[in-house]
Amino acid sequence: MTDELTARTGIAETLPTVFGYIGIGLAFGMIARSNHLSVGLVFLLSAVVYAGSAQFIMVTLIALKSPILSIVLSVFLVNSRMILLSSAVAPYLKKESLFRNIIIGSFLTDESFALSMNKLNATDGALNFDWLNAVNMVAYC
Repeated sequence: MTDELTARTGIAETLPTVFGYIGIGLAFGMIARSNHLSVGLVFLLSAVVYAGSAQFIMVTLIALKSPILSIVLSVFLVNSRMILLSSAVAPYLKKESLFRNIIIGSFLTDESFALSMNKLNATDGALNFDWLNAVNMVAYC
């Protein structure tokens, strides 16, 4: 990890985490298909629900024919940790606009949070939108 805070270094530093995303994605696809969800719905869930754990919970609850409120509350509770992670990153992005902070908080993952905390050590406590947004976009893709 370098001390550069550019989009290019963000992409390069995130690439090793992609292998974890691939494994989780394949596992999710297999579980979803084994629960008789269509390929289209599997892709839709992957594109719209930006949380691996939430996707697994949703597939299980959909297969059990749970009420929609149960699904929504379960997903919220499992992902409420992201509020804490975003709150931990926010002080380092005070100079960024509210819109940019919302983007960063909306796309933050466990992996991008861990990378950002590690980056703080390499940059003496500095983060910026370009680097963190590149990290988050690689994670999303």
